[in-house]
Amino acid sequence: APQHGWHDPQVVKAASTSINSPSSSSDSSVVQSKRQKRAVLGQPWFAPKLLSTVYACSGTQLYDRVLVDAECTHDGSLVHVQKYAQWGWEQLDARVVDGNRSVTVPILQSKLLENGWRLLKPGGVLVYSTCSLSRYQNEFVLGGFLARHIEDEAVLEPIPLLADSGAIVTSSIWAPIDDDEWDRSGLSQKRSVFSRMCHAVRLDPLVSNTSGMFIARIKKLKQGAQLEDSEIIPLALPPSIQQI
Repeated sequence: APQHGWHDPQVVKAASTSINSPSSSSDSSVVQSKRQKRAVLGQPWFAPKLLSTVYACSGTQLYDRVLVDAECTHDGSLVHVQKYAQWGWEQLDARVVDGNRSVTVPILQSKLLENGWRLLKPGGVLVYSTCSLSRYQNEFVLGGFLARHIEDEAVLEPIPLLADSGAIVTSSIWAPIDDDEWDRSGLSQKRSVFSRMCHAVRLDPLVSNTSGMFIARIKKLKQGAQLEDSEIIPLALPPSIQQI
């Protein structure tokens, strides 16, 4: 990636084309930066700083693979939860149970997921993951994403390591169990969205012998329309928040 102008999508795009061009001279088999670091042609390359929202708003598609390991409340991480014994259990209320955080985190996750998707090339794969067991941070964030991106834009794929090996026992995603719960949750009109999540998985400490996690592998079939920021929201928010 260019040392200067990394925030300009056109500069980065030109640099990437130059680095990966098969017609480059023999002297360009190794690209040397100001820091004297070497990058072999054809290998993955990375911007020297965090990507800014300039990329997310530009439509520039840079990556074949994107990992959105989203900020979450970490309530599924057993090691993290154990730290509250030292930090003080009142911190658990502030960081996990607090009503304001229960809505700001899923909204942040939705925006992180959307920004990662905007940077993904058609044909590429994005993985969305959290270490939370909350459906508001998992199924409802993914569901909001799928509601914005129809089936010919985005499709979930099986996760090879988990689907093929059988070494780790996974759990099904959360979904209403009967018609009454579909109605009570206000999700009756979203059944098709949940059916599209069939390849997403949960890792439950009770059955997986791991910390709690949520993982979804999403393939981008084509580029969709640019979305307004106000459209990037979860499928649902906690009921107490919706009433405020």
